Amino acid sequence: MKKKTFGQPNKSLPGRISSYLRGHQKIILIGAGFTYILLSFLTFNLRVSEGGDDSAYIIRALRLFEEGRFPKFQGPLYPSILSILVALTGLNIVVLKISSWVFLTISLLLLLKSYSKEASTITIAATGMLLILNHHFLYFGSQTYSEAFFMALQAGFLLFLFHTIQWQKQHRVRITQTAILALFLVSLYLTRTVAIVATPAIIIYFMTQKQWRALLYTTLFVTLFLSAYFLILNTIINIDPTGNDQLTSLLQKHPYDKSQGMETLPGFFVRFWENSKIYLSKHFFILTGYKPAMSLSKPPLPAILLYLFFSWGIIRFYKKNQRFLFFTGIYVAFSVGLTFFALQPLWDQVRLIIPFFPLVLIIIIETIIGLVKQKERRWAQQISLLLISIAILLTGVQTLRQTDFSSVFKNIQGEKLYGYTPDWQNYLKMAEYVAKELPDDSYAACRKPNMARLHSGGKKFYGIYSFNSANPDTLLMNLYERNVSHIMVASLRKNPRRNTGQVINTIHRYMSVIAKKYPQSFILKKQIGENEKAWLFEIDYTRFLENQ
Repeated sequence: MKKKTFGQPNKSLPGRISSYLRGHQKIILIGAGFTYILLSFLTFNLRVSEGGDDSAYIIRALRLFEEGRFPKFQGPLYPSILSILVALTGLNIVVLKISSWVFLTISLLLLLKSYSKEASTITIAATGMLLILNHHFLYFGSQTYSEAFFMALQAGFLLFLFHTIQWQKQHRVRITQTAILALFLVSLYLTRTVAIVATPAIIIYFMTQKQWRALLYTTLFVTLFLSAYFLILNTIINIDPTGNDQLTSLLQKHPYDKSQGMETLPGFFVRFWENSKIYLSKHFFILTGYKPAMSLSKPPLPAILLYLFFSWGIIRFYKKNQRFLFFTGIYVAFSVGLTFFALQPLWDQVRLIIPFFPLVLIIIIETIIGLVKQKERRWAQQISLLLISIAILLTGVQTLRQTDFSSVFKNIQGEKLYGYTPDWQNYLKMAEYVAKELPDDSYAACRKPNMARLHSGGKKFYGIYSFNSANPDTLLMNLYERNVSHIMVASLRKNPRRNTGQVINTIHRYMSVIAKKYPQSFILKKQIGENEKAWLFEIDYTRFLENQ
C-alpha cells in the first residue's frame, strides 16, 4: 500500500493511527486475511437460498447448457458464466457456491486496491474490517445470486478506470483504454440492469474534467458494443430486444398483480422516498451494526441526513480534486437513485444495495476523516474514530449472533435440509418424493419450481407464480395443455422469520377456483409433515374433458 501524507502524526489523532496502521501493515493484513477465511467458512451456506433468484440463476445456466435457451430475464451474463461451470462440473451446487466466494474475494481485494492511492489508510482499513466482519456481505460468498459476480466486475471496472484517470494526468487517453472501459460498462449492464447508469455517470465525470477525447471514444464504443449485442439477440438468437419481462414488471404498480395497473409518474417519486427510508434509514444502519438485524424501523431523518452528508462529500471531493472518490460519488448516486426509483418498495431486500454498500462506506468514512483530520479540536477526532470503531465492533457482534455456525458442519455431514425452517423442509422432501416415486413422465406443478428441481436431482417442475383468471376451465386448461399430472401444495411461510399461520397461497387459490366447479379433480396422494405440511395431488381431468 502506497504511503501517503496524512496530516501531522504528532498533532493529529487520525495521523498517528494512520502511521500505526502503515507500520504494522503486514501483520494487520495477515490477521484480516485469516479472519476473512475463517468467517467465510463458518458462514458458508451449502443450502440453496429460499429467496428464489438464487436457484433461478442456476436453472437459467442449466437451460442454456442443455437446451441452448438464452437467459433473457434479468442480467444474462452471470447465468452464462455459471453455464460454463455447469458444463465442466455438472449440477454441482457446492462448486457453483464456491465460485461466488471466489468472486466476492476478488471484489474485496480489487476494491481496496482501487482506493489505496487516494483514500486514507483509516478509510481503507475501516472499510475492509466492516466488510470482512459483516455477515450480510459474507452471505453472498456462498449464494448463487449475481451480487458477488457483479461486485467483482464493478471492482475491476473501478480499478481500470482509476488507472486510466491516473494515466490522463501525463498522457492522452488511448483508444484501447476507452474500448476496455466500454466493455466493462456493457458487462456491468448485462449482469445487473441498473448498471446501465454507469455509462451516464462516466460521461458526466469526463465532462466535468473536460476529457472530451475519452468521452467521445467511450460513448462510441459503448454504443457499438450494445448495438452488436442487440443485433445478435435479434438475428442469431431470435430474441426481441424490446421485449423485457423484467422491465414490464417494474413498470407495474405491483410486480405480481397486473390488475393494479401501471405506475404513475408521482408513484415513482413515492417509490424513491419509500425506498430511501427502507434502504438508508433501515438497511444501512443494520449493515453498519447500529441497528439489530431484524429491525423494522425506518424513520425519515436518517435518510435525509445521509443524503446531505453524501452530497457534501461529493462536492468536497470535486473541490479537492480527489478524482477517484468524485467519480465514485457520481456512480453511486446514479446507481442507488435508479434503484430507488425503479423498484417497488415491497421488495425490501438488502441484496439490492449490497453491491454499492462498500462504495458508500468509502465515501462516508473518507468524508468524516477528511473533515476532522485537520481540526484542532481533538474531541471531534475522537468521536469520529470512536463511531467508526463502534460500527466495526457492532458488525462483528451482529455476525456472531446471526450466524448459525453449526449449519455448515451439519450440511457437510450430509444433513442437507438442516437449517431450513420446517415449511421448507417439508416442501423439499416432497420434491424429492416426486422425483423418486412418480413415473418419469410425470410433471408436477408447484410455487417454487427451481428450488424443487435442484433438490430433486434435476427433475423439471411447472411453476405457478400467479394467475389472472377466475375461470376454472381456463386454469385447468393451462395445466392440461402443459401435461401437468400432479400439483404440489405447501405451507411456505408468508413471513419467513416465523410461523404466523399465513402462507404463500397462490397454489391454494388456484386449486380452490378449480375445485368449486370440479371438486373431484384433485386426488391426495401424499402428505409430508405434521406442522406446516406439504401435499401432493394427482390431477384428474376426466370431468373437465367431458365438459369440453
